[in-house]
Amino acid sequence: MASGRLRSLATYVVLTVCAAVPALGLGALWRWAEAERIPAPKDLAVVDQLVASPLITPVLSVRRAPQELARSASGNLLAAALAPVAALAGDTSCLLVAANQAVVLDHGPSTLVTPASNMKLITASVALQVLGANFTFATEVRGDISDGVVTGDLYLVGGGDPLLSTADYPATQQYPAFNVTAVEDLVDQLVTAGVTSVTGNVVGDDSRYDAERFSPNWATGIAGVEAGPLGALLVNDATRTVAPGSVARYTDPAAGAARDFVRLLAARGITVGGSGESGQASSSAALLASVTSAPLSAIVAEMLTTSDDNTAELLIKELGVHAGNGGSRTAGLAVVAATLAARGIDTTAFVFADGSGLDSESVVTCSLILKVLQYESLTSPVGLGLPIAGQTGTLAAEFEGTPMVGRMHAKTGSLRNSKALSGYVTTDAGEIEFSLILDFAGAGTRANFAPIWQALAVALAGYPGGPTADQLGPR
Repeated sequence: MASGRLRSLATYVVLTVCAAVPALGLGALWRWAEAERIPAPKDLAVVDQLVASPLITPVLSVRRAPQELARSASGNLLAAALAPVAALAGDTSCLLVAANQAVVLDHGPSTLVTPASNMKLITASVALQVLGANFTFATEVRGDISDGVVTGDLYLVGGGDPLLSTADYPATQQYPAFNVTAVEDLVDQLVTAGVTSVTGNVVGDDSRYDAERFSPNWATGIAGVEAGPLGALLVNDATRTVAPGSVARYTDPAAGAARDFVRLLAARGITVGGSGESGQASSSAALLASVTSAPLSAIVAEMLTTSDDNTAELLIKELGVHAGNGGSRTAGLAVVAATLAARGIDTTAFVFADGSGLDSESVVTCSLILKVLQYESLTSPVGLGLPIAGQTGTLAAEFEGTPMVGRMHAKTGSLRNSKALSGYVTTDAGEIEFSLILDFAGAGTRANFAPIWQALAVALAGYPGGPTADQLGPR
């Protein structure tokens, strides 16, 4: 056994020597080749000038990530600037601000507040997701025609289009509707088809949605003034001129739409034997004309820019139809809650009472609004549809003379005791998302909310306020 171990050891030594000798030879040959190929420098001073000075910043220094360091520094400065704004808002209100999706200040993120018209941000986001940006509403005219005569009734069938308008729509809104659907297009089609008369009535059919004209909790001065009466056939927001400079609303929007249609037909020489009333279209009536709305993305833009309450409410009813549960407010709001829950949002503490935010019973948080804004973006239909400070819609007269003009894109909201402002601000260092909802007695009074809005504008305008990435880079 001893002799066997000696033989193994001898074999190992021989193999090691055999491997080492060629390696040493190759090493010597490489050194000789290098010495022949690269002559020794004659001027050491010249060589020193060609070699770059090494960075003195340690490899593990935060300076090796200057972009993140710059964002953090600017975020900290923004949070400090926003702290006095949060103090002005108080404990019953909330303020959340994020820079490039990262929250920098969260004052009362779980505080329950009344969103006012910031509810329209939720309505818009859910409607776009569920119905699609290219969804359109269709309004139809049906009847039985022979030799240019509609025998019996002519049916005007509503498809839920919230922006059906005539050219002479009474100017009753502070922010007039746009992206509207012209009712006159239906009349033009009938004229082209050779229709000359209707022997019966013009019947307005709004059976696509339920008959709830107003949200039951709307306060006095809102129902029939700010919004409603609601229906699937709504022309000119059910507004009619009763005298020069004086307007009123039809109590039955479908009947009102039918009467407006009779007037338009008469203006084009089409006689109607009866009058305009509401009812349901005959299932056998042929399609004579139809008109489609602008795509939902454009309708959402109108709703957000002008804060159109009727548009918001009809979108909620349409969500109910899409879900197969009927065109009701409650069915549509159930879709809103389910859609948000599918995004991973806990909705158990929230109350969604309507789609427009006119109902003070609605309860949300700034955290929810911020999540909606971050689910969307400034380049989404929601972001593109928002009012712009100092330029458009409900922000046209706000923040004039401040750096927010043209940079703040936000949805306003106003009730007596609630004032909301949520949206985006463009900066040289990316996008700010923010939600401020004031909730206290008299919050909707300008004397109470204006100083807080101005303080917010000043704070946001300072971002980014820290050193740049170039200044913080490795040395």
